[in-house]
Order: sequence, then structure tokens, then C-alpha cells
Amino acid sequence: MTDQDKNFNYAALINREMEILDYKSMMKQKFKEGFEIGLKEAREEGLEEGIVHGEKKAEIRILRNMIANGYKTDEALRIMGIPEAQWEALKVKLK
Repeated sequence: MTDQDKNFNYAALINREMEILDYKSMMKQKFKEGFEIGLKEAREEGLEEGIVHGEKKAEIRILRNMIANGYKTDEALRIMGIPEAQWEALKVKLK
């Protein structure tokens, strides 16, 4: 093996190592970006779910108060503007 062949092999080895380092760096950056996007989406989804869950709890609390103050269950549901399709599910939660 000549000195020129050794230098060529060494240069190829260095180039390969640089490509691996570049690839690892790029993958690390893409992972970080993906993680941040996923975290943002999860926070937004959790916030929306929390608001909806909180609204449902408030709805049930109001319905219980109305029933405690003499309204019939169906009457309270109608006054609150809750669609009849949801009545049965809410009646179960009111018990």
C-alpha cells in the first residue's frame, strides 16, 4: 500500500466520520423539533379537554341545584338547552 493509498483511505474515513456526526446532529435536531411540536399539541389538547370537562361538571352542578330547588329533571334539562339526545347520559350522572 502506497502513501497515497493510505492518505486516500484516511480521508475517506474522516469523511465517513463527519457524515455520521452530521447525521446524528440532524437527527437530534429533528427529534427536538418533533418533541416540541408534540408537546405543544398535547398541551392544547389537554387544555381543550379540561375546559370541556370543566363545563360538563358545571352543567351537572347547575342541574343538581335546579332539581334541588324544585325543578323536574326533564324541565331543568330543557331550560338549560341540553339536547334530548344527551338527557339519558346526564340523568345517570345526576344520581
